[in-house]
Amino acid sequence: MSVKFIAPNNFASFQLGNLVTFKGTAANEVSKVELIADHKYRLGEFTVLEGDWCFDYIFNRAGKRRIIVNGFNQDSKQLTSDAIDIFLVGETDKELGIDVSHHNGKSIDWQTVKSSDVSFAFVKATEGGTYEDKVFPSNWKHMKEAGIIRGAYHFFRPLKDAKLQAENFLSQIGNTLEIGDLPPVLDVEHYPDKVAREWQQLSLNQRIECLREWLEIVERATGVKPIIYTSPSFWKEYMNNLPVLTQYPLWLAHYTSKEQPNVPANNWGGNGWTFWQYTENGSVAGITGKVDRNRFNGSFERLVAFVRDSIVA
Repeated sequence: MSVKFIAPNNFASFQLGNLVTFKGTAANEVSKVELIADHKYRLGEFTVLEGDWCFDYIFNRAGKRRIIVNGFNQDSKQLTSDAIDIFLVGETDKELGIDVSHHNGKSIDWQTVKSSDVSFAFVKATEGGTYEDKVFPSNWKHMKEAGIIRGAYHFFRPLKDAKLQAENFLSQIGNTLEIGDLPPVLDVEHYPDKVAREWQQLSLNQRIECLREWLEIVERATGVKPIIYTSPSFWKEYMNNLPVLTQYPLWLAHYTSKEQPNVPANNWGGNGWTFWQYTENGSVAGITGKVDRNRFNGSFERLVAFVRDSIVA
């Protein structure tokens, strides 16, 4: 008793405002199907004809959409379902996102967050060699259900073994990293003060090599080139502003009133910033209290392309 999508392909992209045609098949017991977007919005209900179904829809808001088809019998009992993700590409120059951890509470309403024009979100998964963010599994699951492009990050502790830290992160994300998710993130910073004191105990070469080890282990395990999260002040003080590791995309934390952040390491080896955390005092419907706000350096179409291009051949 199954219902399946045959079109469009999973993670297909469409220009906002264009007609999207959904097609599929259904078992004999299925007499009608309904389409749901982001586990919340009912797109329509229609009859199955000789095992096939088809439905056209025009979306009016850009972003990632989780599309679910539910199959029902003649008594309106749900028998089966299937799901795909699609991208609706608009004209926005800078896509907006957030990042969260357990500090933001256990009850984030991700559907409401998505409705606040949040295209992507990063969530803390792990820290050091053993710590796991207890809210991560719930956040990770509900971000996907809401149709938010999601990413997971690890907070690096310089005096902990890099291999152990990479294994901690990989054990937390397990096999949940999917095509369409953002690359893993290595969070490299000197806050709070105890973390700064840890960095001070390492030489410059030791700092570079421990970061390189984590990045290479995670890249080999996931097939995805990770992102480095850092700040101009950290890279100048602890990495001598060297253009090392700049082959990895940069998520830069720099709070300024200027139109562009101050990018370290010679404009990150000439690559510039990919994500910019521009405030730690933002607010978003669906989250209680302050939240970090971020920008992607480009349109939603470029964000989709970045996600796809991050996959290692």
